[in-house]
Amino acid sequence: MKYLSLVLVLFLVSASYIYAQDVPNNSFEIWYTADQGHEEPESWSTANSTTNTFPINEVTTEKTDDAYDGNYAAKLTSITVFTLVAPGFITLGNFDIDVFTQVTNITGGIDFNLYPDKLTAYYKYTPAEGDFFRLGMWMLRDDGTDVPDTVATALYDGYDEMIEYSFLSIDVEYRNEFQPELLNIIAISSNPDEPVVGSVLFIDKIELEYTTGIIENSTDELSVFPNPTADYFKINDYFIDSKVVIYNSAGIEVYLVNNYNGEQISTNDLSSGQYLIKINKDGISHTQKLIIY
Repeated sequence: MKYLSLVLVLFLVSASYIYAQDVPNNSFEIWYTADQGHEEPESWSTANSTTNTFPINEVTTEKTDDAYDGNYAAKLTSITVFTLVAPGFITLGNFDIDVFTQVTNITGGIDFNLYPDKLTAYYKYTPAEGDFFRLGMWMLRDDGTDVPDTVATALYDGYDEMIEYSFLSIDVEYRNEFQPELLNIIAISSNPDEPVVGSVLFIDKIELEYTTGIIENSTDELSVFPNPTADYFKINDYFIDSKVVIYNSAGIEVYLVNNYNGEQISTNDLSSGQYLIKINKDGISHTQKLIIY
């Protein structure tokens, strides 16, 4: 994986949308019992299957009722394993660690093709001296190589103690214009390169936020609403009788109407993802990003 370690205006309103359903089991309400007897968060991988075996018999990630949202949260603790330190760890990908060498492999993730602007979560943290936790997100695409190409990342290292749940918002940084295919989110209780025994991270309500830009009450600025959308959208009346063209993320025209009549435009025939709406009005080209989920 690469990089482990997006005229007169009378009234403007910023519009943000948060979709928890993009992150499975985002508040850690669902747990199941693993073969070794410990509990694991549904949809997430941890180091427990490696550490909770003879002769270690310890878990680094556990269910806790000390939650911000709902009944449960995930508690990640850095522990001693023989002469080494194993941090608490959760990931949406596949996680494998050799406890004797501390070599970790993280692969895969969940299918995903949207364009979030922020990664958010609630957390509490008690660091051991000099330690920090990390929360990160990677959006990837399969470019035909053994190492998926990175489309975007969001990373945060937290050093300060937080005894009460605090809100964390991390900007997503896009590296290229490709459409993502995989999403992986990772939280770890310690410095991944030099973990320290005793650091404890509580993590809850991990979500993705989509800031669609501007919904405006104006005469000649292009406004698309609702946006993001699942079923339909409309365009402000200034563009009635105009030609409307929609392009997908590859720049291919996927929709055309020569004379927009002000009615709803259905998105049922368009797959989830990011699109570009382009309208020409009086010789001026107007564009707006459209997100379909």
